[in-house]
Amino acid sequence: MDRFRELLGAALAGSVGGNTGGGTSSSGSVRMERGTGSNSSVSSMTSTSSARPRKDILELKNEIGHKYIIFMVGLPARGKSYICKKLCRYLSWCGFKTKVFNVGNRRRVMASSPSDAPPSPYPSSPLSAGDGASPSNAKPPRSDSTSETSPIHSSVSEKPRGVVPLRTVPQHAHESPVVATVPGSATTHDAKFFDASNADAKAVRERLAMDTLDELISWLKKGGKVAIHDATNSTVERRQALLARVEKETGIKAFFIESVCPDPEVLEQNVQMKLNGPDYKLMDPEVARRDFMSRIANYEKVYETISEEEEKRDVSYIKIVNVGQKVIAHHIRGYLPSQCVFYLMQIHIKHRTIWLTRHGESEFNLSNRIGGDPPLTPLGQRYTKALATFMKTLHPPQSKAKESTITSIGEAPSDTASANTISTTPKISISITNMDDVPDADGQDKQERDEPSDEVKEPLPVGLMSSLAEEGEGVTPLTVYTSTLRRTMDIADYFDPDEYEINNVRFLNEIYAGSFEGMTYAEVEANHPDEFAARARNKLLYRYPGSGGESYIDVIERLRPVIVELERMESDVLVVTHQVVMRTLLAYFAGIPLQEVPSMIVPLHTVYCLKPQPYGADLRRYAYNPDTDDFDYVGEGI
Repeated sequence: MDRFRELLGAALAGSVGGNTGGGTSSSGSVRMERGTGSNSSVSSMTSTSSARPRKDILELKNEIGHKYIIFMVGLPARGKSYICKKLCRYLSWCGFKTKVFNVGNRRRVMASSPSDAPPSPYPSSPLSAGDGASPSNAKPPRSDSTSETSPIHSSVSEKPRGVVPLRTVPQHAHESPVVATVPGSATTHDAKFFDASNADAKAVRERLAMDTLDELISWLKKGGKVAIHDATNSTVERRQALLARVEKETGIKAFFIESVCPDPEVLEQNVQMKLNGPDYKLMDPEVARRDFMSRIANYEKVYETISEEEEKRDVSYIKIVNVGQKVIAHHIRGYLPSQCVFYLMQIHIKHRTIWLTRHGESEFNLSNRIGGDPPLTPLGQRYTKALATFMKTLHPPQSKAKESTITSIGEAPSDTASANTISTTPKISISITNMDDVPDADGQDKQERDEPSDEVKEPLPVGLMSSLAEEGEGVTPLTVYTSTLRRTMDIADYFDPDEYEINNVRFLNEIYAGSFEGMTYAEVEANHPDEFAARARNKLLYRYPGSGGESYIDVIERLRPVIVELERMESDVLVVTHQVVMRTLLAYFAGIPLQEVPSMIVPLHTVYCLKPQPYGADLRRYAYNPDTDDFDYVGEGI
């Protein structure tokens, strides 16, 4: 068993071979269209009590195996930042310590940092492919490239070999219309700054890229697992310099993700989003667009896509076409890189709505008991019926011959939804109220159940269902998912199965409390004080004792296929589930740190309306009003 756990841990960290889904050979490439990827599997871990001191293998995933650097590649407005942010959110949610380091942020910080130092007297020269890093005895102080406030300092007192001073720029350059110039210099960050014939600006860009790489390597050495280098990295010379720097380190592997967008509609969407970014948000729209298109043209003159020449050098890369329509993977090995490929196959930027809610009040909610499979109370039944009416008003039934979108996880599609079947089809600003002890597994305090939110606003002047329908909210096909517990499955009684897809999925079941199922936490504290104390110390990692007992980490593992399907889906969906599962799903879409997940408040009789957007998602809440048998809008976020 110890040897098995050791091998499994190595596989989770990527040190045991395992190619990309789709059967890639160790030296070949695989091309995958949307929907053709292999299904994700859920890890099965031995259930042990967290009162024992031995670490769980999932706790060790950041401590064993290789660390990874992901280098983004692509022209501006090709969705690189969108892709790396989504990937960062997914890997972080899976438990890997992941961070994005954006070279553009470092450039903007450099351009806006006040300094009395004059420009460096030393002439600039681009970094060579084999001389990518600053010497260890002459590294300037770093700034966090994920921040836009920390200044970057460059040394002007000495000229270490191979170091390009950040502020070596021609004094006759015009002032940038994009970013304020650095005091004491004439650094510009308009389109001319990105012209390959501008040797001084090129030297600065190369130095920024290598400084950012040094910064992220330092972060990995301090405990990080995956660092994403967000930049164009558009030439073979730059990519060789990056790899040469990484090869100087031990225990770190690197691969590239290139984003290509030949679709003019997708490209135009990306351009519009870029014009709302930090480089252009204060500019006249027409001036900003001209400058940005000129910037793209400058990059296009020298852009070199990852090609067969780099494949011959065994460069590992993933190439994404039109933000997920097509994925090409070459020389991708190991668990973590393969998971990146599979996840990136699912993403898209099409609009849809995801509705998330807990079941109606159950008898165990009234008695504060954990887990179980209790029936709904009369109030819970009223909520379930009102929820179905709410959804059918916003999403009226389509024709009975509507196109089916079911894709199985772990088995072939069938006409009958099974307990392991999910229908197919992709940063939320969410406020979290921290509570030290919110009961899990549906065992909630009476006050929390009866008062869904303290922020409930005045009811709308007309019924919310009719008003939203008049505004055109919804009006698209709806698929319904529930767990396999009857307090969620009861909603199927209010939907015509010939008009709506109803899928019962075990992955959506509440966290299983093992031998504590059906108990109250008062009973657990009285009869099992050690277990009660262990749970209080770390609710995230605590695993309920007994056969099948789960932890939050276990729930995350079994929900990964659900996240993949929610990302893939292009139609609207309603998910009716339980408290711990709701917390976990919302944490993924919100990018909430895992340690905060167990204290998230997700009240009964509240519906969360989630609309994924290219740079985040909109999240609104609606609370059930028993007096009107309708739903009231209660605000944004959690």
